[in-house]
This record gives sequence, structure tokens and C-alpha cells, in this order.
Amino acid sequence: MEKWIFFLQKYDEILIKGAVILIGLIAMLLLIGILRQIKRLNRSFGTITESIQAYFNVILREEEEEEEELSNARVHSARKAEREAVLEKEHKKKEDEEIVNAVLQEYFS
Repeated sequence: MEKWIFFLQKYDEILIKGAVILIGLIAMLLLIGILRQIKRLNRSFGTITESIQAYFNVILREEEEEEEELSNARVHSARKAEREAVLEKEHKKKEDEEIVNAVLQEYFS
């Protein structure tokens, strides 16, 4: 036991410097490990954000297609209503012509 105490007293400064260096190396190794984990997490986060962005792009594209379909349906229904109105006017015009012709035939016969 005395040998240990003598050894510790004699090499006190060297042992303290060695302990500081050893603790520094351990801290450096821990920091390197933490840095690697951060890099992995950053890569994972990048892939997750890319997946989320792709998902939102798909949703937005689908919404745009639905809006296009709705606008096309509205345009189609407006054109159909316009055609029906034109046909109805033509039909009414023919009926009026038939009535006028019938009245003229009745008057002149």
C-alpha cells in the first residue's frame, strides 16, 4: 500500500495530465458517436420530408384534377343549358310560325 501512495505522490502531475487526456479522449469518442447519430437522423429526416412532400404533391394534383373536372362539368352543363335554350327558342319560333300560318289560312280561306 505504501508503494501505491509513494507512486501516486511521485507521479501526481503526470497522472493528472494523463487522466485529463483520457477523459478528453473519452469525451471526443462520445461526441463522435453523437455526431454520427445526428447525421443518421438528418438523413432519415430528409427522406421523411421528401416522402411527405411527395404525398402532398399527390394530394394537390388530385385536388387540381377534381377542380378541373368540376369546372369542365360546369362548362358542359352551361353549354347544354345554352343548347336547350336555343332549341327551345327554335321550337317556340316554329310553333309561332305554325299558328300564324294557320291563322292566315283560316283568314284567307
